[in-house]
Amino acid sequence: MGRPKELTDVERADLLARGFRPVEVWVPDWNDPAFVAAVEEECRAIRESDRRTHMDETLDAFLADAWADFD
Repeated sequence: MGRPKELTDVERADLLARGFRPVEVWVPDWNDPAFVAAVEEECRAIRESDRRTHMDETLDAFLADAWADFD
């Protein structure tokens, strides 16, 4: 992905005058094996926690009831 289109000075001044401000956002690299491994581990921990606390059964019952409302 390339850089976004650069604004002209007029466009930038207009946005600033309207109360906008520029920001830069950094996000995780989903192609990084270390990041993927960390996400997988967090998901595993959440699943295990749900299983131990029977939250998975609670959520399944809630979803079954919610879907029944659409019938």
